[in-house]
Amino acid sequence: MKRPIHRTRTILTSVVAYGGQHLIRAAGLVNLPGGRKGKVIAMRPTLLALLLFAMICVICNAQEETHPGWEPEPGDLDPAQNIALGKVVSYAPLPDYRLTKAEDTDPVDLTDGQLSDHPQGSLWFQSKCVGWGYGGLANLGLDLGQVEPIREIAIRIQGGSPQPGICTPVWLEALVSDDGEVYRRVAMYSTFDPEDNERFGVPPHDGQSWVHRFRFEDLSTRGRFVGLRLYGTGLTVSDEMYVFRGGHDAAAVDLAALPVTDFSLTRPQMHMHKPYLCFTTNINTPNPVGMTVPPEFAGEEVTVALELPPGVELVDGGGFGRGSEAEPAEPLSTVEGAAIADGWTRYEWSANATESTKTWGRIFLRGDWEDGSEGELRYALTYADGASGPTVAVPLRAIEVPETPRPEQLIVGLSWYSVGSLVTWPEALEAFKHLGLNTISTHVHWMPLRGDAEGDDQWAVWDQAREDGFKLLNIDSTFHRVEKADEVFCQFEDGTQGTRLCPSYRGQYYQAELERVADQCAMALPDYVFADIELWSWRGPVDAQKCTRCKADFAASGCETWEEWQLQKGYEMWSSAVEAMRAAVAEAGGPEMEFGVYDWDPRRDYQFTWPFNLLYPEYLQSAQPSTYTPLYAHHIMHVGNEARECRELLPEPDVLPWISPGDAGTYSGERFRYALLECFANGSTGMNFWSGRLWDAELLAGYSRVIRNLAPVEDLLASGELLEGAQVQGPGRISGVASGGEMVILVADYLGESGGSVSVRLPVNAAMTATDLDTGKTLQVAANGTLTVPLGDEAARLLHVK
Repeated sequence: MKRPIHRTRTILTSVVAYGGQHLIRAAGLVNLPGGRKGKVIAMRPTLLALLLFAMICVICNAQEETHPGWEPEPGDLDPAQNIALGKVVSYAPLPDYRLTKAEDTDPVDLTDGQLSDHPQGSLWFQSKCVGWGYGGLANLGLDLGQVEPIREIAIRIQGGSPQPGICTPVWLEALVSDDGEVYRRVAMYSTFDPEDNERFGVPPHDGQSWVHRFRFEDLSTRGRFVGLRLYGTGLTVSDEMYVFRGGHDAAAVDLAALPVTDFSLTRPQMHMHKPYLCFTTNINTPNPVGMTVPPEFAGEEVTVALELPPGVELVDGGGFGRGSEAEPAEPLSTVEGAAIADGWTRYEWSANATESTKTWGRIFLRGDWEDGSEGELRYALTYADGASGPTVAVPLRAIEVPETPRPEQLIVGLSWYSVGSLVTWPEALEAFKHLGLNTISTHVHWMPLRGDAEGDDQWAVWDQAREDGFKLLNIDSTFHRVEKADEVFCQFEDGTQGTRLCPSYRGQYYQAELERVADQCAMALPDYVFADIELWSWRGPVDAQKCTRCKADFAASGCETWEEWQLQKGYEMWSSAVEAMRAAVAEAGGPEMEFGVYDWDPRRDYQFTWPFNLLYPEYLQSAQPSTYTPLYAHHIMHVGNEARECRELLPEPDVLPWISPGDAGTYSGERFRYALLECFANGSTGMNFWSGRLWDAELLAGYSRVIRNLAPVEDLLASGELLEGAQVQGPGRISGVASGGEMVILVADYLGESGGSVSVRLPVNAAMTATDLDTGKTLQVAANGTLTVPLGDEAARLLHVK
């Protein structure tokens, strides 16, 4: 397997189809931030054209010079060896990525013997490949026609993170079955096992596109049916899978020695989102439960059986396809547990499996286990025809969360999270206080109006949160709610319209949208309003130059270029929205609000339309870079780098990054903690998250630990500058913030290259003391600034140096 060797070409071509709004960030050409005052340097059109032409030449030359050159390996195309060749692959659920499914060939794409021939090795552009976007758990399998001896199962999958979320799966299982009903696991790869990347030879994700062949070798197993189960990331793509015949006697294989799984391509499958589950012993925290169903599934009623060990109980829960908005089902707190053997408790409830979803239900567990105690829980489904699915055992671990002080100058909440979810979270506000969270968020647009009986419980939580000292955040999709009438779209000479909002439209529906968001803010009186505005593709409002209204507006604007005019329109739109919200909230007696918008930051003009550096700080008070990944080592460093790049361009630490708590691939609380620390140690003073679907006990406990780590240095983070002049001596990484002769530093080695300790040199003039903000242990900084930080069993240490 050969990897692409031209990094620039790989990155620039990939953004067009995946996250293409980052093109200008990658090219570094337009609207370069100019200095700490946030001004914009505008390039002359001639110079811009020359630079763009040069960039295109580089790309074209690279395309001619570089080709991944993948060739089949010996035996790949021999049907006597690769017995998967030509077989039809079944999926549950169907792959959903737009470009790879374009020609409806997914059932044969993985077994046709054809590898991707994309010039840059970017599988996601080709319909001969198969892709899942934010897929979660996905099953795929094939029928070999008869029981065969099997020595190897393999699959090629895109990796490298050429765009951050394009990477190999969180985990991957190989399964076999004689009858297509009972599948047994023969091998597994998992990012939750720190040794597996080395064991499977997975290259590091370093920003370059590559494809890796995951091999489950020396299996000496058998089966007629072969399955692969993967947990996907932001985008998971494959071009070929393999099953190789073994030379052993299939009849001599003892399948009964292999663990039975609930893998299925024909029945609904309940699942957890990690290979284990954590619960908090002293507060209520949720754990989400997913559902996977086959294509064209009609839905059926099932019975869920959950068995918990001694000392653990089901406190509450909801969802599972039960009830409706009109007739909500009883909460799971009403389900009485029945005692079974060995002190275990069994809970049963009826449910409805209708579609594949990450959020089929959620459960709240509590118990009297000591922190760190381990055991297991068990669950199973009974289907509508009375058949019982296999019982699945899941490792279980207890976490006791220390009470954590709420910060006063940092923004720590769950962001893309609805107050409606708090209504069914038992003692939610008490849990938030205990965790140290200080911000409650919601989408006011999705809440019933005040006074509507259906919304009384939500508004009660919202108002109680304010009374309890929480800051309140309204997440709004401003301008996406504009009425989809013909007049709001770009108008063409032939009398037809475009399909996206016209940037020069200011008519009745535009005014109604300003009134909507203003009225909703006046009703909710939030402290923060963070918007998600993705009106156009990465290229922006491309119809504008064909629009009769836009052409007339451009002619009257005094702008020299369309690029300048487009930024003027964006400035007008957002500033008018902010002015409307401010006026309405002030009239209602509310607070002075702070504003920010997803993915708007000082490095470029989002969608070539929204000029951050002109809007900040009057109409924007924070930069909000976005990176959704499964937080592999490269990604953890990447989110820190993104925060630092934004902080370098701002006069204050007004950076509030967006990351994903599991939607782009699940991860451990440990990796989550490192990513958060990277953000704060690189100039952030708060966090945002999309979405709220996969928050679990482990992530919330990890978040709380970060808040405890930051509490003693909150003032320093809120007033400090990025640390300059620090050096790493050997493998490792250092980030930090300094103020008043003190500094907070994060010393890390996520790649495991340092041998267990990282040596750094700090810019100091005298000996100082470094205190570990997690353990309280101290280290001495020499007068020349040298410091060696033992990492122990951690990948990063946060230190307060003074």
